[in-house]
Amino acid sequence: MLPTLIEFGGFKLATYGLLVAAGYMTGILWLNARRDRMGLSEARFWGLVYALFFGAIAGGKILYWILEFDALRSGQLRLIRDIRFGFVFYGGLAGTLLMGFYYTRKHKLDFLNLSDYFLTPLPLGHAIGRLGCFAAGCCAGRPTNLPWGVVFDHPDSLVHYALRDTPLHPTQLYEAGANFLIAGVMFRLLEYVRKKRYAKGSVAALYVGLYSVSRFVIEFFRGDDRGGFFLTLSPSQWIAAAALGASVYFWRRLNGSGVR
Repeated sequence: MLPTLIEFGGFKLATYGLLVAAGYMTGILWLNARRDRMGLSEARFWGLVYALFFGAIAGGKILYWILEFDALRSGQLRLIRDIRFGFVFYGGLAGTLLMGFYYTRKHKLDFLNLSDYFLTPLPLGHAIGRLGCFAAGCCAGRPTNLPWGVVFDHPDSLVHYALRDTPLHPTQLYEAGANFLIAGVMFRLLEYVRKKRYAKGSVAALYVGLYSVSRFVIEFFRGDDRGGFFLTLSPSQWIAAAALGASVYFWRRLNGSGVR
């Protein structure tokens, strides 16, 4: 792991921040190259990008506050002091979709078509960001005796100090790998949608379903403090189950039996 990529004098460049930014930039550059296909002017494209970014930040933070309500109430977590950290991916995804729906309705754009394009590079950017998690030691897994267990012993690691010398599941790499695979499926499916073999909105629906399945499984190996929430499942697993059901519903509604 490498929490700090560059340190010069008092300046530190965090590997996590750099890789998250690289993930965002990868997606934006890919989308900008396809702006004409989406039927967006330069002004509309950047307006949508900023709107989605705001929705992702707001949604991710709001769901984090909901899940950490007890910590907020006790004062252990502060709204302003701790604003810079603590986001939940599902909240960010929900905020992105809601803001995208609002923006496209306001400007009379095709929500389903744009959802397909904007969600296609998302798992690729997410995978790059999870590599940043691995570098920082956040979102680490439970202790394991498997040969690929990783010891996060760096003094700046975000792994709890009691587990610094313990091999842990590299759940960040599990999720990065799953997202790289999902990205490959999304890029392929988008071409099928463009050829009208599947309905518009299919990429978005399948992405939510595939990510939900992968996240549900990976949660069993995560070692953070969000463990058993209800019936031994974590909040993310319950959200994943609901999201999977929604994705199946919308896929069937869009495509019926499948190929159009």
